[in-house]
Amino acid sequence: MLTDKELEIMRKNGRVHKKIFDAIKKMLAPWVSAKQVDDLALTMCRDAGVLSAFTGVYGYKYSLQTSVNDVVVHGRPLKEIVFQQGDVVTIDFWVKDKKYGLCTDAAFTTIIWDESKFPKEAEFLRVWEKALEKALEQAVAWNTVWDIGHAVEKYVTKHGYHIIRELTGHGVWKTLHEQPYIYNYGTPGSGPKLKAGMTLAIEPILGFSSDQITDEWDWEIYVADGSIGCQFEHTVLITNGQPEIIV
Repeated sequence: MLTDKELEIMRKNGRVHKKIFDAIKKMLAPWVSAKQVDDLALTMCRDAGVLSAFTGVYGYKYSLQTSVNDVVVHGRPLKEIVFQQGDVVTIDFWVKDKKYGLCTDAAFTTIIWDESKFPKEAEFLRVWEKALEKALEQAVAWNTVWDIGHAVEKYVTKHGYHIIRELTGHGVWKTLHEQPYIYNYGTPGSGPKLKAGMTLAIEPILGFSSDQITDEWDWEIYVADGSIGCQFEHTVLITNGQPEIIV
């Protein structure tokens, strides 16, 4: 549970986080490289007096993660990755304050340039965003973590897409992944109870035509059949009513 001071720091992180995401969304276009996006995030972190919580963890050299098409998570922002029209790109990023080490975690997925030209991919993303809305409806005090996961699973599978079960949401505080883990499936009413004051990263992670993954290529985790993956994530504060979206 956070103190009032810790919560205010996380809210401040969230404002910085959102500002960086807004700038990245404006930047994403064909012929922009993943490294340019990473450089922008690093510069904005420095200007705001915060850190990227990714940098240095397990030797990771970058500020954020840029996962393209079949890379569902953990894509490195390499200079040779140059976005093309129609690419499905996920940006995952942690902000960490320097003094107390408190973190916020968020991600979004978008289609590069004009999504109206890519209706299959756009529909996939619409279902995934709606699944996150369903998850947030269950993220209230005295529900359980499996209530959240069940809501995601029910909506996603109804539309024929696939939950990547090995990849989960989690608690958010001072390290990258805190308890409890927030699975995107489950039996309603089971698992740890949610309590007002918890901060969680809720993140449906989906595969278009497979729920299997492979991670043989260094950091990147791929959808095993080569289809696209996507991830959307909020850091939220659990309350006795609807959750507060910190970022």
